[in-house]
Amino acid sequence: MIRSLKTVEPASVAGILLPLFILLISCLSPVYAQTQGKIQGKIIAVDGSPLPFASIRLQKQDGVLLKGTMSDTLGKFSLTAVPNGTYMLKVNTVGFVTHQSKIFSVSVQHNSIEIETITLIEEAMNLGAVTIRGQKRLIEQTIDKTVMNIENSILAEGNTALELLQRAPGVTVGDDGQVSLKGRPNVLVMLNGKSTYLSPKELSTLLKGTNSASISKIEIMSNPSAKYDAAGNGGIINIQLKKSMVTGFNGTVTINGGRSRNARYGSGMNLNYRSDKVNVYGSYDYAYRGETEYLDFVRRFYDSGIAAGQASRTSTQRTETDEPLHTNNFRLGLDYDFSAHNSIGFLLNGNVGSYTHNSKTGNLLTSATGVLLSNMATTNYDEQNWKNLTYNMNYRHKFKKEGRELSADADFASNHFTSRLNLKTTTLASLAGQTSSDITRRGYVPAVTDVYLAKMDYTDPLSKTLKLESGLKSSYTNADNNLRYDLLTNGSWIYDATGSNHFTYKEQIHAGYLNVNKEFKGFSIQVGLRGEYTFTEGHQITTDSLIKRSYFQLFPSVFLNKPLGTNHQLQLAYSRRIERPDYGDLNPFRVFRDPLLFYQGNPFLKPELVNTFQFSHSFKGKYTTAISYNRTHDVMTWVNGQIDELNTTFETPQNLNRLVNYGISFTASTSFFEWWTGTHFANLYRNEYSGSSEGVTGTFDNKTTSASFNSQNSFKAGKGYTIELSGNYYSGSVYGIARYKGNYVISTGAQKSILKEKGSLKLMVNDIFQSSRYQESTLFQNIDMNMDKRPDSRRVMLSFSYRFGNQNIKKKERKTGSEDILNRVKGGG
Repeated sequence: MIRSLKTVEPASVAGILLPLFILLISCLSPVYAQTQGKIQGKIIAVDGSPLPFASIRLQKQDGVLLKGTMSDTLGKFSLTAVPNGTYMLKVNTVGFVTHQSKIFSVSVQHNSIEIETITLIEEAMNLGAVTIRGQKRLIEQTIDKTVMNIENSILAEGNTALELLQRAPGVTVGDDGQVSLKGRPNVLVMLNGKSTYLSPKELSTLLKGTNSASISKIEIMSNPSAKYDAAGNGGIINIQLKKSMVTGFNGTVTINGGRSRNARYGSGMNLNYRSDKVNVYGSYDYAYRGETEYLDFVRRFYDSGIAAGQASRTSTQRTETDEPLHTNNFRLGLDYDFSAHNSIGFLLNGNVGSYTHNSKTGNLLTSATGVLLSNMATTNYDEQNWKNLTYNMNYRHKFKKEGRELSADADFASNHFTSRLNLKTTTLASLAGQTSSDITRRGYVPAVTDVYLAKMDYTDPLSKTLKLESGLKSSYTNADNNLRYDLLTNGSWIYDATGSNHFTYKEQIHAGYLNVNKEFKGFSIQVGLRGEYTFTEGHQITTDSLIKRSYFQLFPSVFLNKPLGTNHQLQLAYSRRIERPDYGDLNPFRVFRDPLLFYQGNPFLKPELVNTFQFSHSFKGKYTTAISYNRTHDVMTWVNGQIDELNTTFETPQNLNRLVNYGISFTASTSFFEWWTGTHFANLYRNEYSGSSEGVTGTFDNKTTSASFNSQNSFKAGKGYTIELSGNYYSGSVYGIARYKGNYVISTGAQKSILKEKGSLKLMVNDIFQSSRYQESTLFQNIDMNMDKRPDSRRVMLSFSYRFGNQNIKKKERKTGSEDILNRVKGGG
């Protein structure tokens, strides 16, 4: 059976594109303005990247403020109508040391002043022999993104990347690894600027295998530009791994240990050598995470087919799961500047690990009168192993013209995953005349995914007020998943043809984008357009079912920035994005948790499309307010279903008609005292799921207003001691046809600098009151169920780290083009 599906770009997009092209043409029109007494310049970071939205204050010699402005998205600024006199500039932005310029004069003879490029230094960094005292804030907020600094955080010690995301502002991680941002699901998670393209389960496994010791920071973008892949309807989260910027030979060693319900420990080392032309770096981290999780699951079955009145039967299930995890992460890289304008780089990233799911489940089925109908005991032992290797080669050419550059990347990712499952269920005699019986099933899932990727980007500042960005990208993915089930019958293993399945998946995505950034007098605008062609082929070899899809989509984006003096900044943003189903969602094979609960993919799942709008206001770079509205069509959601006559429950992904999400968020960076700094985030939003789907008969509306709050605080206690305190609160929420109860988490930690500030000891207590839990309820049609999962979240960790070698920062660091390349990592199961 062969099916070919084509998606045609909706006509409504033309209504969006027409004004965008008109605006694009107007942006390309030169605007000339010349006013006497003009001061202009550019703000950059140590690595040479422009710093947008930096505050520039023009002061007289006596310190009196004359006027101010903010840098644009290119890091440039301009002050006009400046009277003759003697002045100095004071420049600052969040996370950087305040810069004060030399004194200069404006006169009739010198009425157009070009300030030498100003380089801002990040807090808590060394530059040459000068030590910059200070510490990065745990959370930094700009008008376009939120940055969570992990490298110096006490509470990050001994955690995995997934656990770090759970305390990031506005981020929610579900019990299955589903990541949401400000209530919007289907977030694109990237590692070092590279997309993972994982299903929630695969992403959860990868992030659990990434130790916090290898992470520098987490960047959160709710409305990315056309330069980024269109994937990720909920926004983008980029997890940036550590890479040393210092010259000479240097390194860091770490070791940690602690306990939750089980032991946790790990160690790692980072090494780096940097000279004028060569940078060689490598790292290795090992981590063991023991975890025990508890789950209560109640399901009610109705002979009438409607969840109303008294249930005909009730299933009460309790599960205890032991989940040991071993991970090995390593990197090896080489950067070489073979001339002043050309550089090349090579990088190998590896993630090798094993995870065991060892659970014991008791399931009691009772009648409406409380009579015990069956008593089942299930053991589920699933041993998983993976090996993910990614090879990257990158090239960068910097033209003589400042800011013009060309970068190219090529990636190959080889990913191997295996799962060995043994599921045994014993039905005990519960009624007169019944006898005990056993059902034993074993499964073997070898999965191989290879990804080939190439990308090229070009940047050209056509003038002081006009910048062009463009690029091309192609990716090829081949996945092979061969699930085999055997049943133990009369002492022999017999192949289970009904449960086994062999599925292959091929995908091609070819994309191109164009961004134009134009600076006008008093405001700036960026207009972008991205086009992506997608071809997919899913082949269910077992039943010889072949499904092909091909479609081309356009993704426009617009960003309008308006500075209001030196203290206020406004931004209006729009973008259109897509979320494609991955092969795990499309694979129709069944994965059994026990004989009465399984998961199954949907080969007819369609991609979802979203239009996002956001209006933001920033005050003094410390307080940011954002109002957002997002409308998603064909939203992909995992939906529960029941087969009442078999007392069986299943989950499968379906397309619901739409999701409307809107809300307001507020972020504040505070310094109540010199010894107390903090960042606080509050979000109030509403999610409205509505419509119908192939898997849901009839229409429905599931909506609620939700709130979340995040507070990160740092206290300097003197004598080298630092204390951190964080709190997270999430109110009730909805997802698809399900509803979730709220929860909160409070964590604390302390740090002591030792060994002449080259070493540090950190003690961390996560989830002090063990209040983190996932409580889900579903009441729709014939479905009536409640779930209560209690993860192993309360833990105590003690860590030690030591820095050795040269610790001086090089003034310039080349960024490899591969930081924006998208790497495809696939697993199985």
